Amino acid sequence: MSIKILTPLFLLFSLQAFSQEIPSGSCGLIMTYDAAGNRIKREYYCNNGSNRIANPELAKQQEAASAGFEEVEALYPNPTTGKFYITFSKAIDHSVVQIVDVNGKTIRQVKGSGTRLELDLSGQPGGTYFIIIRTGETVVNKKVIKAN
Repeated sequence: MSIKILTPLFLLFSLQAFSQEIPSGSCGLIMTYDAAGNRIKREYYCNNGSNRIANPELAKQQEAASAGFEEVEALYPNPTTGKFYITFSKAIDHSVVQIVDVNGKTIRQVKGSGTRLELDLSGQPGGTYFIIIRTGETVVNKKVIKAN
Protein backbone atom coordinates (compact mmCIF):
# COMPACT_ATOMS: atom_id res chain seq x y z
CA MET A 1 0.00 0.00 0.00
CA SER A 2 2.72 2.49 0.94
CA ILE A 3 4.65 1.72 -2.27
CA LYS A 4 1.56 2.58 -4.35
CA ILE A 5 1.36 5.96 -2.63
CA LEU A 6 5.07 6.76 -2.54
CA THR A 7 5.81 5.90 -6.19
CA PRO A 8 3.51 8.57 -7.72
CA LEU A 9 4.74 11.13 -5.17
CA PHE A 10 8.35 10.36 -6.02
CA LEU A 11 7.65 10.73 -9.75
CA LEU A 12 5.78 13.97 -9.21
CA PHE A 13 8.61 15.60 -7.24
CA SER A 14 11.36 14.28 -9.52
CA LEU A 15 9.61 15.65 -12.64
CA GLN A 16 9.12 19.02 -10.98
CA ALA A 17 12.80 19.24 -10.05
CA PHE A 18 13.96 18.85 -13.66
CA SER A 19 11.24 20.84 -15.40
CA GLN A 20 13.08 24.19 -15.26
CA GLU A 21 16.52 22.98 -16.38
CA ILE A 22 17.69 24.07 -19.82
CA PRO A 23 20.28 21.73 -21.38
CA SER A 24 23.57 23.23 -22.43
CA GLY A 25 23.49 24.73 -25.91
CA SER A 26 19.72 25.10 -26.10
CA CYS A 27 17.08 27.72 -25.38
CA GLY A 28 13.63 27.57 -23.82
CA LEU A 29 11.00 29.26 -21.69
CA ILE A 30 11.46 29.49 -17.95
CA MET A 31 8.34 30.03 -15.88
CA THR A 32 8.37 31.54 -12.39
CA TYR A 33 5.48 30.84 -10.04
CA ASP A 34 4.39 32.33 -6.73
CA ALA A 35 3.54 30.29 -3.62
CA ALA A 36 -0.10 29.86 -4.74
CA GLY A 37 0.98 28.36 -8.08
CA ASN A 38 0.18 31.42 -10.22
CA ARG A 39 2.63 32.15 -13.03
CA ILE A 40 4.22 35.53 -12.35
CA LYS A 41 7.00 35.59 -14.97
CA ARG A 42 7.76 34.00 -18.33
CA GLU A 43 11.25 34.40 -19.75
CA TYR A 44 13.10 33.09 -22.79
CA TYR A 45 16.54 31.84 -21.73
CA CYS A 46 19.50 30.37 -23.63
CA ASN A 47 21.97 28.19 -21.73
CA ASN A 48 25.35 28.68 -23.38
CA GLY A 49 27.22 26.99 -20.52
CA SER A 50 29.03 23.69 -20.64
CA ASN A 51 26.73 21.86 -18.23
CA ARG A 52 23.14 21.79 -17.00
CA ILE A 53 21.99 24.65 -14.78
CA ALA A 54 19.91 23.61 -11.79
CA ASN A 55 18.60 27.13 -11.20
CA PRO A 56 18.75 29.14 -14.45
CA GLU A 57 17.58 32.37 -12.80
CA LEU A 58 20.42 32.28 -10.28
CA ALA A 59 22.97 31.31 -12.92
CA LYS A 60 21.81 34.15 -15.17
CA GLN A 61 22.06 36.70 -12.36
CA GLN A 62 25.54 35.49 -11.41
CA GLU A 63 26.66 35.59 -15.04
CA ALA A 64 25.36 39.16 -15.43
CA ALA A 65 27.01 40.27 -12.19
CA SER A 66 30.34 38.75 -13.15
CA ALA A 67 30.18 40.30 -16.61
CA GLY A 68 29.43 43.68 -15.01
CA PHE A 69 26.73 44.74 -17.47
CA GLU A 70 23.24 46.09 -16.99
CA GLU A 71 20.97 43.52 -18.53
CA VAL A 72 18.21 44.76 -20.82
CA GLU A 73 14.97 43.40 -19.39
CA ALA A 74 12.67 44.62 -22.13
CA LEU A 75 12.58 46.56 -25.37
CA TYR A 76 8.97 47.39 -26.22
CA PRO A 77 6.90 47.78 -28.29
CA ASN A 78 8.79 45.85 -30.91
CA PRO A 79 7.88 46.30 -33.74
CA THR A 80 7.21 49.97 -33.10
CA THR A 81 5.66 52.82 -35.05
CA GLY A 82 7.85 55.44 -33.38
CA LYS A 83 8.46 55.65 -29.65
CA PHE A 84 9.85 52.62 -27.84
CA TYR A 85 11.25 51.94 -24.38
CA ILE A 86 14.20 50.00 -23.02
CA THR A 87 14.16 48.83 -19.38
CA PHE A 88 17.19 47.57 -17.48
CA SER A 89 17.53 45.22 -14.52
CA LYS A 90 20.03 47.64 -12.94
CA ALA A 91 20.22 51.37 -13.45
CA ILE A 92 22.70 52.56 -16.05
CA ASP A 93 24.74 55.70 -15.48
CA HIS A 94 25.69 58.02 -18.37
CA SER A 95 25.71 55.22 -20.92
CA VAL A 96 26.04 56.00 -24.61
CA VAL A 97 23.02 54.77 -26.57
CA GLN A 98 23.20 54.67 -30.37
CA ILE A 99 20.49 53.92 -32.90
CA VAL A 100 22.10 52.50 -36.05
CA ASP A 101 20.40 51.51 -39.32
CA VAL A 102 21.18 48.31 -41.26
CA ASN A 103 23.82 50.16 -43.32
CA GLY A 104 25.78 51.09 -40.17
CA LYS A 105 24.78 54.76 -40.22
CA THR A 106 24.23 56.28 -36.78
CA ILE A 107 20.71 57.73 -36.73
CA ARG A 108 20.84 59.10 -33.19
CA GLN A 109 23.22 59.04 -30.23
CA VAL A 110 22.26 60.02 -26.68
CA LYS A 111 23.56 59.60 -23.15
CA GLY A 112 21.17 57.80 -20.84
CA SER A 113 20.83 57.05 -17.15
CA GLY A 114 18.33 55.17 -15.04
CA THR A 115 16.37 51.94 -15.42
CA ARG A 116 14.20 53.07 -18.36
CA LEU A 117 15.00 54.90 -21.58
CA GLU A 118 12.56 56.32 -24.13
CA LEU A 119 13.73 56.49 -27.75
CA ASP A 120 11.93 57.62 -30.89
CA LEU A 121 12.13 56.48 -34.53
CA SER A 122 9.13 58.51 -35.73
CA GLY A 123 11.05 60.44 -38.38
CA GLN A 124 12.75 57.34 -39.80
CA PRO A 125 11.56 55.01 -42.57
CA GLY A 126 10.32 51.52 -41.73
CA GLY A 127 12.98 48.85 -41.33
CA THR A 128 15.39 47.22 -38.90
CA TYR A 129 17.46 49.30 -36.50
CA PHE A 130 20.08 48.30 -33.96
CA ILE A 131 20.38 49.77 -30.49
CA ILE A 132 23.95 49.80 -29.14
CA ILE A 133 24.34 50.55 -25.44
CA ARG A 134 27.86 51.23 -24.13
CA THR A 135 28.43 51.25 -20.38
CA GLY A 136 32.12 51.50 -19.58
CA GLU A 137 33.81 48.63 -21.43
CA THR A 138 30.58 46.71 -21.87
CA VAL A 139 28.48 46.80 -25.04
CA VAL A 140 24.90 45.52 -25.30
CA ASN A 141 23.25 45.18 -28.74
CA LYS A 142 19.50 44.99 -29.36
CA LYS A 143 17.37 45.02 -32.50
CA VAL A 144 14.17 46.99 -33.03
CA ILE A 145 11.88 46.97 -36.06
CA LYS A 146 10.05 50.10 -37.16
CA ALA A 147 6.77 49.42 -38.92
CA ASN A 148 5.47 51.88 -41.53
